[in-house]
Amino acid sequence: MSEDKENGSVQGADDNPRPSPETSPLSPNEARYIPEKKNVTNGDMRGIQVSDITGDINYYASVASEKADLIVRYAAPQDIEDVRSEFVVPGGFAAAVSILRKESVVVLCGEGTGRTFTARRMLVDDLKITKIADMNRSRTIGSIREPELEQEAALVLDLRGTRDRPFTDLDFTQCLRVVKDAGCRLVILLDHLFQTPNSASKHAVALTAPSAVEVALATLRRRGHVDGPVQLTIKGDLAAALEGASPDKAVRAADLAVQVQEGEIEVAAAITSLKEEVTDAVARWFEDLDVRGHAYSFAVAVLENQPVEHVWQRAWALDQNIRKARLPDDGKLRPRCPLIQPSDQTLREIRATVEERAHPKHKDLKEETIRFERHDWARGVFMHMWRQYPAAQEILRDWMCEDATFDRFQAESVKAVCDVVRNVPAHEPLAVIENLASQRLYGRRALAARAMEVLMDDDIMRPLVEKTIERWTRYGNAYEKWTVARVYSSEFGRRNLTASLAKLTEIGKSEKYTPQNAVVFGVLSMLATKEIRGIALDTVVSWTGARYRRTGLQSITLALGLWVIGFYKHSQDYFVEFAEAFPKQVTDLFKHVLADPEFGELLLEHLGELAIHARWDEEKASELIRLTRLIAPDLSWWRRRDAVEAVIFQHPTKRSEIHRIFRIARKVQKARKPQPA
Repeated sequence: MSEDKENGSVQGADDNPRPSPETSPLSPNEARYIPEKKNVTNGDMRGIQVSDITGDINYYASVASEKADLIVRYAAPQDIEDVRSEFVVPGGFAAAVSILRKESVVVLCGEGTGRTFTARRMLVDDLKITKIADMNRSRTIGSIREPELEQEAALVLDLRGTRDRPFTDLDFTQCLRVVKDAGCRLVILLDHLFQTPNSASKHAVALTAPSAVEVALATLRRRGHVDGPVQLTIKGDLAAALEGASPDKAVRAADLAVQVQEGEIEVAAAITSLKEEVTDAVARWFEDLDVRGHAYSFAVAVLENQPVEHVWQRAWALDQNIRKARLPDDGKLRPRCPLIQPSDQTLREIRATVEERAHPKHKDLKEETIRFERHDWARGVFMHMWRQYPAAQEILRDWMCEDATFDRFQAESVKAVCDVVRNVPAHEPLAVIENLASQRLYGRRALAARAMEVLMDDDIMRPLVEKTIERWTRYGNAYEKWTVARVYSSEFGRRNLTASLAKLTEIGKSEKYTPQNAVVFGVLSMLATKEIRGIALDTVVSWTGARYRRTGLQSITLALGLWVIGFYKHSQDYFVEFAEAFPKQVTDLFKHVLADPEFGELLLEHLGELAIHARWDEEKASELIRLTRLIAPDLSWWRRRDAVEAVIFQHPTKRSEIHRIFRIARKVQKARKPQPA
């Protein structure tokens, strides 16, 4: 298929989901931002078409994707009750409470110190807050806005498992101001003290783990086991195995002590279980599971603490995918009976539990979430499935990608992909991301771009990621270039805006439609942000220069120019701001669009339509005057003469139409109050 056909329908696209990189059509569910040419349509349409047009024009020009929900879940009632009933104080607790009380934001650091439990205890017992919410990891702390916060609630942001610095000085300063103004509280969980930027250093506390034996005894008391023999099992038989153990392991010891006293296991077996690595425990447990159990446990591992109905739905889908892979090419999958097994039995088999919580969106309603009984089980299950069943990796990867198109669940898929890259030894560590970045499906490329952003904040992975991005920018296919464009138009790219715009310039030179589309999306999101729109607008104007005339940047400047001049209703509000702050850049872009043989003609046809209705339609009259004054600021005949002749020189066949447009614009202007410049 030729390059010219890339924007249209692709023959046989459904039969071949991975077309040649030279064709690179957009994903069917991907928004189009580049104007299309030489097409005819009847009725409603999406895209800018040149030639015969009948119907409304709806150009995709949303400048920023809607922010994901700030809150993903509230703490379960049992979580609140647990921290109230028994708690063993870790080192640094008093300092952390003091900071939270005075500053509203505290950062808790230290692996294996019980940070989640500590955060809830601080909020519930010391600050008397009972509504505790988990903040969405896909949101940066700098994106929090005051209307999203509740005075009587507190947020816990779990950033464990990240490396380097997961938020910047600017993010933290912005977040601190917003949280204080809202009278809210925020606890951030990190692994290491060095991850905190300078602005957060005085808010960070490195906790030290409490005594594991004391944590185990407290767990027993919380669960009503206060008899001496059980406690003696902890203090005597299991104490050596708990030396230096984390609170999670101490909770596990409490469960084992009860099983010992009830005769379910021997003391030696309990000690062996405590010393056993989670990966070995998972491997042993997996031997007793069937294929369905594997699928359901993997779904819980990736989507732990998500709504149970979504996890069951996705687990069913994974089970189907695995079963289909076992069939011969001409085989037909026999459907499972929907009543094959009750959920309670499935939960017992995969060692998971369901928790009821307050609904994060709807007041007075409840939702149920699912997690493994052991808090360290999810990562062990995920890594076991991925490493022990290499033939299933493609199925597992594709299954994870299906959730990546939903903002709420993308963070889980991104974390899973990054875990593979970081923790699974491989000759090509980024192979899974490179595969996703080269595919047509939008959700897979979006997942790859987000994973690359996360890994750029990893000291160990950054050199390899930077090298890969540089290679994609120069030599990558259309989809790989698209992925790089999305990385540099994200919040990560805005940390060094000049460098990011240079990358977008390089990618925009491509003659392929897909990377051009990503560049337009990225620049639109920058233009929508007041703090950075000036440098973004200057860059777009520079793309109209002669040096870029024979590159893909020509199409990009036409798309962005139409948006900046307020050609679309949804961009007219932005135009007012642009025209006041950047009048020269707006005029330059208008003239650039007008000079284009096809889009200039489209613009003149639009002005002609406005002129027809301007004498009795106030809205269209205002729009006509606004646009014509970009060509000739003074619409009086003598002062507009040279500007009008210049337009006629560009479009000689439209001479009479151009004169008519300006005559009517002047008449309706004179009939109204003088328009401001």
